[in-house]
Amino acid sequence: MDETRQTVVAGIIAGVLGCRPQDVPADAPVGSLPQWDSIAHLSIILAFEEKLGRQLTPDEIAALKTVSSLADLLPSEA
Repeated sequence: MDETRQTVVAGIIAGVLGCRPQDVPADAPVGSLPQWDSIAHLSIILAFEEKLGRQLTPDEIAALKTVSSLADLLPSEA
């Protein structure tokens, strides 16, 4: 994953969770931060859908296992 996409991802997640982007490591599993509960996860999904300008498919959502997998959804020019 390129650094630009990781920065975008960390910013989105940090904005939802109310933490600092540097507290969101690329290899962190989904839900691994203390404030990343099911409601926060839905908010993160919605924030990504807004960033992408489309809804994620159920298969895409199910495949989200790490912060890096979220970044993989973003175009390289994110």
